[in-house]
Order: sequence, then C-alpha cells, then structure tokens
Amino acid sequence: MKKTVLVTGGAGYVGSHCCKAFATAGWNVVTLDNLSRGWRDAVRWGPLVECDIRNSTGVRAVLDTYKPDLVAHFAALAYVGESVADPAIYYDNNTRGTLALLESMRAAGCSRVLFSSTCASYGVPKHTPIDETHPQAPINPYGWSKMIIERMLEDFGRAYEMSSVSLRYFNAAGCDPDGELG
Repeated sequence: MKKTVLVTGGAGYVGSHCCKAFATAGWNVVTLDNLSRGWRDAVRWGPLVECDIRNSTGVRAVLDTYKPDLVAHFAALAYVGESVADPAIYYDNNTRGTLALLESMRAAGCSRVLFSSTCASYGVPKHTPIDETHPQAPINPYGWSKMIIERMLEDFGRAYEMSSVSLRYFNAAGCDPDGELG
C-alpha cells in the first residue's frame, strides 16, 4: 500500500520540489497551501487543498480525509528583510501556524513531521563549515520563528511521542533536472 504525505506549502518553491520527489518515490501526495505565496500551477503530483495552516478546522478535515503517514511542513513566510520590518506576521504565520498544525495533527493521531527549517537559525557562524552541531543563535525574526518551531517539535516529541526531522538547508535555487519546476 502506498504511503501518503501531506505537504504544507506544497505550492511554494521548495515544497513543490518536495512534492515531486515524494511522488517519484511512490508516495501519494496531498498539497495543503493557502496560495498566498505559492503557485497553483506548481501543484502537479496530487490534489491541492486550499487552506491555511492556522485554520485548525480545515487542517483537521484534511488530516481526517487523507490520513497521511507523514506531514512535510514547508508552509512559511521566508524573507529575512520582511521579518525584520514586520516580525508579527512571521511569529503569527510560522510559529503560531505551526502550533495550530501540530495540535491538529495530535487530534488526528498523525505523529510524523518532516520540518523545513533554515540555516538562518545558526546566525553568525562561529566556525565553518557549519554542521548540525553548530550553536543556534538567530539574528532575525525569520530565524527565530524557525528555531522556536524546532523547539516545539522537540517538546511535542517528548510529551506526545511525535517524531520529527528538521532540515536546515541553505539557499535552495534552480530548477529540477527535468525542467518541470523553476
């Protein structure tokens, strides 16, 4: 039986590439995106559910309908300069939105998360190359919002047996090898 992944933010740049990778690996892919910064035409590997992660009722309905084995969480605002100019929207969308998503997952019995974090959680490098053991010391609200989410995931793991992996990648760019996504 094929596994199902719910990809939040799957209409965005990194999320859509993730959707393609999951589909290529044989997963059923469901995209949840509010389309505020994503693109409808980037959703090509399964259904699109238009919903904001802060909409607990809507997210819970999607979880109950599709019963995903994994949530790949890419839904976020991701502009450092914007986060400095307007930090409230980053803490609301990224941090509070993820808390709402995690609570919906708990209620639905979904306990596996792949989280799209960021290298911005490291802050100014203490040494290079930067690896997973590098201290985290964000210098902007975007980095802080992602680091707080990583902490939430650790706490949810201990308290509620939710398992997670956080990816802290640097500057994803380019199109996929097939040229389907830019």
